[in-house]
Amino acid sequence: MGARRLRRPRHAGPAAIAAGSAALGLAIGGCGGAPSLRAEAPEVPTGSAKCKVAASQSNPLVTEWPASEKANLEARLATGAVAVAYSGCSMRLLPECQIKGRYAFKRTTVATDTLEVRSEDELWAKLPLGAASLEGELSRSGRISVQTTVGGQLQLLDARPSDVPAAGACRDATHVIGALSVGAFRMRSGGTLTASGGASSPVVGGGAATASEESVMRSAGDPARCGEATDAAPHVDCSSPLQLFLVPLPRTAEESADGPPGTVRVSFVSGDALREWEVRIGDKVLCKTPCKRWVDPTLPYAMENDAWFWSTAAVDLSEAPSGRPLRARAYGTDTTRMVVGGSVSGAGWIAFGLGLASLLRCGEEDSITGEKSSCTPGYIAVPVGLTAFVGGIVYLLGAGPHSEVEPAP
Repeated sequence: MGARRLRRPRHAGPAAIAAGSAALGLAIGGCGGAPSLRAEAPEVPTGSAKCKVAASQSNPLVTEWPASEKANLEARLATGAVAVAYSGCSMRLLPECQIKGRYAFKRTTVATDTLEVRSEDELWAKLPLGAASLEGELSRSGRISVQTTVGGQLQLLDARPSDVPAAGACRDATHVIGALSVGAFRMRSGGTLTASGGASSPVVGGGAATASEESVMRSAGDPARCGEATDAAPHVDCSSPLQLFLVPLPRTAEESADGPPGTVRVSFVSGDALREWEVRIGDKVLCKTPCKRWVDPTLPYAMENDAWFWSTAAVDLSEAPSGRPLRARAYGTDTTRMVVGGSVSGAGWIAFGLGLASLLRCGEEDSITGEKSSCTPGYIAVPVGLTAFVGGIVYLLGAGPHSEVEPAP
């Protein structure tokens, strides 16, 4: 495959600099401050875009599932390996997809953990399967917490993901459940205290503050019973499904020929062998270079390094051809370009200042010779200096981190 580039940053040439100098000069003069030298990471869109970000998770909690869905899951676990269609914010069991295999119980050390959710971003990141249904409650109460007590794990035996057929009742399958943690849980909402200064703490009583009463939304099992499991089975009151550990099928794995619908396979690499970049979407790290991922090209990505400034390069995949593998290469700050741009802009500013001073004195009589000073040097130095100053700034701003997206070789 050829190396035709889809998009690359274009550095302004002399003609473009000259043409834009006047307008940029006015803008710089009006702002009264130095231009920002740090690119900002793109914001993560809301709604369905957050759902696509959550698709990278392979061990979702199912505590937020309705009781009927969890009962269905428990019944399916007793009949063999369970295949699912998983997209990040939704998971559908495929009961007609019959796969050989069985789940054996493995007793583990009883452990308790608490998950706190206080914002929509945290909700989609931590509880993606129930985020859509829990948004209203989170908005009302300001807090959702899930306390889980794990007593053991069901582990899949005598089955391989490669055995799942790609047609028939299994055509929509993307993963199999490789393991399932079981135990007891409590999901609560509310339970915060907001003081007049804006600080939050657990509810402790009255006072001039706004209290939110904590209430139990969902629960299953008794944590006190989780220590009563045997080597063969968990206690009946400590056997609720808590967290799934999904195994992708070969056709949905990273190295497969086809990714999830609407995605494109991108190789993220560094343009400098000595520099490592983090691939991010918002504040979430997808991977570190070099890496390959199936991603949604409509979302904003960024590659970030540990430089002390100018550390983020935006990655635009919006013009990517559908289904075609791509390579996104990030380049760090061009120090040579920075030096040249800074020198040209500095010299231009000095010339502009000298020319302006010359114009302010033009026409004045010399106290010794009586001759009037010429205005010509000022008429030349002012526009030349301003052009050099603005052009140097434009050239300097082009020295920051950038990325190039091209078809993968």
